[in-house]
Amino acid sequence: MKIKILNNLKLSLITLFFLIFFSSTSLSEQKTQFLCDNEILEYLIDNDDRNSEYNETRNDSGIHFDYAWNKKDKKIIIKRDQNNFPIIRYALFDNKNFIPNKTSIKKINNYDLSQLNDVDLTKLTYLAGENKYELDNGKTLKIFSKPYKFNNFKLSNFEIISIQNIDTTKGILEATFDAKLTNIRNDLNKVLKKSKFYSDRLINVCRDARGYDDWPLQTVEFDEFRYDADVREGFKNKEFIANPVFQITVDNNILKTLRTEKGVGFFRQSFDFRKFPFDEQKLIIRLNSGLKNLTNRNFDQSDPRPDVGSLTFISPEAGVYLNLSKFLKPEINKLKEWKIPENGIEVKSKILVGEEYNIYNNEIETISQNVLDIELTIVRNFQHYLLKIMLPVFLILCVAWYVLWIPTEKYEVRLNTSIIALLALIAYNFVFQDDIPKLEYLTAIDWFILLSYIFCCIPVFLSIAFSKFISKNQKKVMQINKMIKIWGGILYLILTLQIFFNH
Repeated sequence: MKIKILNNLKLSLITLFFLIFFSSTSLSEQKTQFLCDNEILEYLIDNDDRNSEYNETRNDSGIHFDYAWNKKDKKIIIKRDQNNFPIIRYALFDNKNFIPNKTSIKKINNYDLSQLNDVDLTKLTYLAGENKYELDNGKTLKIFSKPYKFNNFKLSNFEIISIQNIDTTKGILEATFDAKLTNIRNDLNKVLKKSKFYSDRLINVCRDARGYDDWPLQTVEFDEFRYDADVREGFKNKEFIANPVFQITVDNNILKTLRTEKGVGFFRQSFDFRKFPFDEQKLIIRLNSGLKNLTNRNFDQSDPRPDVGSLTFISPEAGVYLNLSKFLKPEINKLKEWKIPENGIEVKSKILVGEEYNIYNNEIETISQNVLDIELTIVRNFQHYLLKIMLPVFLILCVAWYVLWIPTEKYEVRLNTSIIALLALIAYNFVFQDDIPKLEYLTAIDWFILLSYIFCCIPVFLSIAFSKFISKNQKKVMQINKMIKIWGGILYLILTLQIFFNH
């Protein structure tokens, strides 16, 4: 009996030992299971007490200068007018007197801004208190500084790899691109500096980690009418992606969030065909900052001051201009129907202003949002339309017009030839119908065809009219025929030139 009890006791001890061993092993394994399998990322999220969509709190006049690309020095500078005065990009608290991308400032507190370099100009935008501004239109304004939240997202790189299709009938641009967006995170940098992990590194932020902290950069969106996850990699992809699209990068004591967007994008376009086929179009790839600019409100839930304004920009860096300039090279740009002029690529900051109904206070408020437009000016190669449409139409019209050189008494021959030429002209009108959409206005080539119809009908009408009056007054008929065949041709040429030069 005692032996049996001892055996049971041994068995119980052995079982307890194994239970303790496996449970401790399981606990140790759980401790090593970090978020995104990254201990550093979990440390950042656990120790970051920030709950804000903004990176900076400023107290100034809310005035910011526009930017320009210095092609010679390969750097971004403050944009200036012909008198070297800086041009306004946006004024948060007074966008009526300070018109974005148009208004220039001559003086701030008696400082002549045309004599200051970009560094000193930027310092002046941080001035607090009351400041006096003299504009290029002669107005002098006093503005008091106010606190506001500020974010300035960066488009660090944008490269157009190829343009597969420009569908002018549907208004669609299909292009393959590779973009990098960054946002400086000084708050996370302070947290990481206190740890043992601080060094230059790259940390992948998986989808599970995006809901644990505020990532302001996720608000930026490409203005795509269709997002095809099969050919596109980015923040919107819901399935697993082998290549990381959101990361944290630490370089030279600067911590940034890095977002990658690449693949085939589909962008709606608005085309103007009035000059077709001698037209040029603007292809626009737009990035929305995703946050509204408000003078007395922000989206920072941790801020106890509800009346603090908010401003969000999205700005290009040098990599955008350098990579876009590569697309101008013919070995990379393989557009056959179009060509891009030397200065045909621009990166413009725009402010979209509109009204929105606030359901909380039942008021209509004016809001604005900063967008970044990558504009490509493309010029149509018109040789196809000139040689295959316009020249044959002109030759057909010449055949119809030369009927006027046939003796007037042979009106049957004149009539048959004129009608055949008119039918040929009508048939040619269907050659280019699929190249442009059905429009509410006439293009240049439409006016040209319509004018050619009219002048092609003149010999038909004349032949019918002459057949009636030729027996009564042969001499008068010949005079009218001679006058029309000379002055009619001259009038046609004048009107044709008028069509294309006026458009």
